[in-house]
Amino acid sequence: MNVIKRQAFISTIFSYAGVLVGFISQFFIFPNFFKKEEIGLTNVLLSYMYVMVQLSSLGFNAAGSRFFVRFRDARHGHRGYLFLGLSIGMVGFLICSIGVFFLKDWMIASKGETNLLAANFYFLLPITFATLLFNLFDNYAKNLYETVTGTFLSQFLQRFLIMISLFLVVFNILDFSQYIWVWVLAVSLYVVPMIWKATQLDGFSLKPDFSLMTPNFTREFAVYSFLTILPGFSSMIILNIDKIMLAGMSTLQETGIYSTAAFFGSVMGMSLVALNKASAPIIVDSFAANDLKNIATIYRKSCTTSLIVGCWIFLGIYLNLDNLFEFLPAGFEEGKWVIIILSLGKLFDLATGLNGTILMLSPYYRFDTYIMVSLIGLTVLLNWILIPIYGMNGAAFALALSTIYYNTMRYALVWWKLGMQPFTIDIPKVLLIMIVVGFAVSLIPVTEGTKFKTVIDIGYRSTAITLLYGVVIYWSKISPELNGAMRNLWQMVVGFGRR
Repeated sequence: MNVIKRQAFISTIFSYAGVLVGFISQFFIFPNFFKKEEIGLTNVLLSYMYVMVQLSSLGFNAAGSRFFVRFRDARHGHRGYLFLGLSIGMVGFLICSIGVFFLKDWMIASKGETNLLAANFYFLLPITFATLLFNLFDNYAKNLYETVTGTFLSQFLQRFLIMISLFLVVFNILDFSQYIWVWVLAVSLYVVPMIWKATQLDGFSLKPDFSLMTPNFTREFAVYSFLTILPGFSSMIILNIDKIMLAGMSTLQETGIYSTAAFFGSVMGMSLVALNKASAPIIVDSFAANDLKNIATIYRKSCTTSLIVGCWIFLGIYLNLDNLFEFLPAGFEEGKWVIIILSLGKLFDLATGLNGTILMLSPYYRFDTYIMVSLIGLTVLLNWILIPIYGMNGAAFALALSTIYYNTMRYALVWWKLGMQPFTIDIPKVLLIMIVVGFAVSLIPVTEGTKFKTVIDIGYRSTAITLLYGVVIYWSKISPELNGAMRNLWQMVVGFGRR
């Protein structure tokens, strides 16, 4: 548990440092120095990339995590784990690349700016290849209990490099047609230090070793890989099909506005992502030891901790929403309800914690496949119905409803099959605290006028949220883990001030 707390805490710091960098890029630089369709283009390419990466891996990363306890043997190079992963990944990438070539015309179909997407479409391949490799080596490191490096590289360094590349456009060094090449490099470069870090871990080897791959184990591994392709693919669908379908049924301009607004929903989920990466190898080992009590404890604490952090961020977003739009060009305010809808959906996701990870790593992983098959159909259907009626708000509704659906199903299955029910009285306590603090801070008078006054308003409003919410959460003792983190942070601040 100490390993989870330490790595999750450090990873969360890196995640939110990356959020700050991403916020500067996505909310200030992109909207003010790029056309809406150019923002839409990069986000559609990223959406296709995430889907392709999931398909290209052919379920190896999920199966690798599930069965790594059998591969783990540093003296023998972890029994050819990386060689097997690279081989499967290259085959999957080749298959997906051929598919992209034949499906290109369908994938770039749009009501507007088709030429922009068509002209830059094949940049999809290098960023997919780089991300595929990154995920393999990051997953390898995670299985060896090293989760911080991957989080730092993916959540902070990659975003920092993208921000640096944006300044080349801001200062008129590059136009967009030149910038897109630099953007591809910025998106892809993080794979290099990830590979280097993996080489430093005990037992690194790229040599083939098939000693573990007996017919029975190969069959078991292949079946699990196959059955997890759909859940993984569905996860990418639910996170990215909104942008893809919005671009196809509307325009890249509207997709650009939607993507800018959707950034806030992703911000709220950072703490759960970090907790997921830190917890997964512990959950695997606990299942291997049949220690369901430990898994239930992790599950319960993940729900409470994630929701506390998510509610704090939601308050910061919601109570500063009008202020934030003051810094954006005309038209972006259309994304206001997208932010609210996606943020509420994300709160439900956070409240249900690690249900998906636990189900996928349990003996009942097949049920997650059934859920995800239905999820693909539901997500596409909701977008198909709602986007023509409500536009970008319809895409947001579809994503929020899909999030509620699959979390409810996973929660029910984990309770039914494993007897784990993580909700306690602490969950409604956190929500009540959020509502009360939100109401109190909303009574603070708004400072209107210049943008400088708007910045001041954001500053004291955010400070009020953090202090009031933090004090009440600490006083209520809802999360001993967060209380400990707060005490450690305070001791660091006091110690630094005495120097």
